[in-house]
Amino acid sequence: MTLKKKTITDTSDKLNHSTKVLLKRWAGLSGLLRYKDLELEEVVALFDSNGWSVRIDDSASPNRIVELYKEETRVRREKFVVDEAGRVRMV
Repeated sequence: MTLKKKTITDTSDKLNHSTKVLLKRWAGLSGLLRYKDLELEEVVALFDSNGWSVRIDDSASPNRIVELYKEETRVRREKFVVDEAGRVRMV
């Protein structure tokens, strides 16, 4: 018997999943603890409670820019784009 992978079909869900994975990676690189089982909003709250700031700009829909700040200095920046086939790519 084979198991089917859970597929995400909605573009906004794909962007949210990619953003959550990215923020969890940044949390590990930033030395934050207890981030592995958190959802997107909880990871953002974890950053905000430790002197970091996360800015998510999705005004150019369906693209998204995620930036991480320490006080007023931008530390990290990534951009996600959605191609014609509906795949989310990090550029």
